[in-house]
Amino acid sequence: MPVKTEWTTNTFGHTYNGQSLYKGKTPFQTMEIFKNETFGTLLFLDGKIQISHGDENRYHQYLVSAPLLAHKNPESICVIGGGDCFAIEEAVKFKSLKRILMVEIDKGVVDFCRKNYPVIEKSLKDKRVEIVYEDARKWLENNREKFDVLIIDLTEPHGPSKMLYTQEFYKICKTRLNSKGLIAIHTDNYYLFPESFATIYKTFHSVFPNILTARVDMPCFGMGWTYRMASAAPISLKLMESNIRKMKKKGIAFDCFTPSTYLVQPTNEELSVLKKRGRVSTDKKPFDKFEKMEEYVTK
Repeated sequence: MPVKTEWTTNTFGHTYNGQSLYKGKTPFQTMEIFKNETFGTLLFLDGKIQISHGDENRYHQYLVSAPLLAHKNPESICVIGGGDCFAIEEAVKFKSLKRILMVEIDKGVVDFCRKNYPVIEKSLKDKRVEIVYEDARKWLENNREKFDVLIIDLTEPHGPSKMLYTQEFYKICKTRLNSKGLIAIHTDNYYLFPESFATIYKTFHSVFPNILTARVDMPCFGMGWTYRMASAAPISLKLMESNIRKMKKKGIAFDCFTPSTYLVQPTNEELSVLKKRGRVSTDKKPFDKFEKMEEYVTK
């Protein structure tokens, strides 16, 4: 049986038994779809796992649904990146949204996912959805539109994407939020990637001081993962719980999400990583997660 190996670090990785369904390359990155009995189909970009069909709900309910549930009446959302389109699939559940925009540089990934995932093709037919194929940072710099929710759904800070993890980029994002708007990002694993974990947090916190954090197991990643959302105003867990009850009455459930996750406090080990490691990433000195790792980690 074919085996897919993903190197997480220079000395540690994961293997998946199964079948490679597709290998290809877009103008921006390599792409592979691998089928595995445990997770279903898995998407790899430049050798790094992005999602699995089996547990993508965990990822997107904390990255996308959480800030939408934390908003009293969200009418607009912008997804930065998100080429697999599962962020859009999550967003279309919210009927209050009038505009669902995704800005993604790589049309090849979008075309492939809409062809191979029926649920994605269905979601993209929603009349509220618009996709702009452009460098997301340039788009934000050149367009003054503001949103109720911003989702930063990017590959890890490496190569071109590292410029969308800098303090300057987050400052741009802040100007594209409405007064009660929320922004959500994913922020790595502190044990395996302490520099990345601490740097993303310190950079994000330098622009958005009011942050809530969820620590969630991601089985297909083989590790825990963190999700953070921020807003200029305090974020209410009671409002999230109320909105969940309202959605449930409409037949929409969040089987992998609970607001109580945000009540979990960081361990002393995690706090030590934040204190001793990382820095603020800037345009002049952007952080690259895989800069000091072997080439096979991102191939």
